[in-house]
Amino acid sequence: MKKLYILIALTSLFFVQSCDKFLDLKPENIQVVSTVEDYRDLLASYMRLLKTVDGSQKPVLGGYFLYPQFNVGSIFAYRSGELTINKNSSSYYDASLGEYKQSAVNLMSWMGNADGCWTRYYSFLGPINMIISGIMTAEGDDERLRDYVKGEALVWRAYSYFKLLQYFSPYKQNEYGVPVYLKPYEDPGNAMPKRETQTNVYKQILTDCQEALDLMERTPSTTWNCAYEPRFLHGMLASIYCYKAMSAVAEENDWQNAINHADKAMTGRTFVRDQATYDAIFDSPALQAFTNDEFYLRMVDGFNGQIADFSSTYYQTYSTSQANPGPEPEFYILYKDDDVRKNTFFRTKTDGTLVYDKYNLSAGPYAAWGLANGGIVMLFRAAETQLIKAEALYRLGKMTEAKEALNEFKQGRYLDIEGSYTESDLLNEILKERKLEFYHEQDIWWLDMKRTGTRMERVINGTLYVLEPDDYRYCFPIPQSEMKVNKNMVQNPGWEEISL
Repeated sequence: MKKLYILIALTSLFFVQSCDKFLDLKPENIQVVSTVEDYRDLLASYMRLLKTVDGSQKPVLGGYFLYPQFNVGSIFAYRSGELTINKNSSSYYDASLGEYKQSAVNLMSWMGNADGCWTRYYSFLGPINMIISGIMTAEGDDERLRDYVKGEALVWRAYSYFKLLQYFSPYKQNEYGVPVYLKPYEDPGNAMPKRETQTNVYKQILTDCQEALDLMERTPSTTWNCAYEPRFLHGMLASIYCYKAMSAVAEENDWQNAINHADKAMTGRTFVRDQATYDAIFDSPALQAFTNDEFYLRMVDGFNGQIADFSSTYYQTYSTSQANPGPEPEFYILYKDDDVRKNTFFRTKTDGTLVYDKYNLSAGPYAAWGLANGGIVMLFRAAETQLIKAEALYRLGKMTEAKEALNEFKQGRYLDIEGSYTESDLLNEILKERKLEFYHEQDIWWLDMKRTGTRMERVINGTLYVLEPDDYRYCFPIPQSEMKVNKNMVQNPGWEEISL
């Protein structure tokens, strides 16, 4: 039997989240990967930021680890309008000229790239492919663990290709998908793959999801372990079908599939309006590890800021900070007084200043020094799933059922549900609730803008900039490093002659 030799060293990280026994990992150095247990440890090592070691802060395996690019808030917040550039920042604003510097103009005019996301996801897919391929012939009799490891890896491969499509593919042009690697030893730098059509990428994503669901049905998880959890995967599938449903590769049953998966993801879950419970979900300094009806997977990064460094984007107030420290007033007023989110997301300081405080990082011990990094990521949480269901029902013309689904969500946010309605039609009300719920939450605002064809205008230094529906700037350019080494790669339309 061919054995895979890998050198793995110990490193330490202060990280806590709700996956109490991720793959039941017992840390130890590994040099040969040949058994089912070896592959389990390898997967847990590559995903080491997604687990707790016995609920403690012990070191875990690995010298350099690969994991999906979760920390994307700073990439999208200026694009979506969730943040504006701080005019007190000498790095981004020239006070003597009274205008923004070019770096700020690029951010606000929807230019710039996401090269780090491209590199991170394709680097992560290498070991994931190796695990999916190798686990099937690995030595060992623990078939439960074999299914478990493969299923976990399949979910993360599907997730990675889904995010690559969302970030790097034009929404209405099927021919511009992304390269798909499935073999464990393919070298992205030398293989020179062509871009797959989006149809083919989605086919691979859905194939991986179905295989993972089959494994979960055959071998259910016996503990709370990250992505090997049917409700998490059904929540992801609801999001996949919702995003796909108005794209270039939309199919007639996409919205119904979104509803079906949303129903399965929400099995046994309810929305209850309780301020303390909602506060706890977003309380990063507390580093709680707990389960809750509001989320399927909750990652808390309380110090290093590698998984989610919200403070570096939102909370620093000194002169080099990009962002204005407070919330945008016109958005703050959209939250009604009986909305549980208003008290969780915002705080009034003793001097009367209103501050954005969604993740409660200002309560951390280093906040006064501008060092309170860290944050929380909850992928495909229940709120998104329920609002997807409401939107899908609306898109299918089922207005009564759509409002019932929306009200089910609203009962966890408002005291006066009917009084919470402010938009002229139901779809706008659903989309409004998505904006209120996911304010400063990763990429959700931006991707909603992309899929719904939102038009936006901004005046920067006296010049009007317009982002049109399906604008080329709704997807990032393929990195120049990839374009240089891969003669078969085709740049996204609109970015061909632009140098960043």
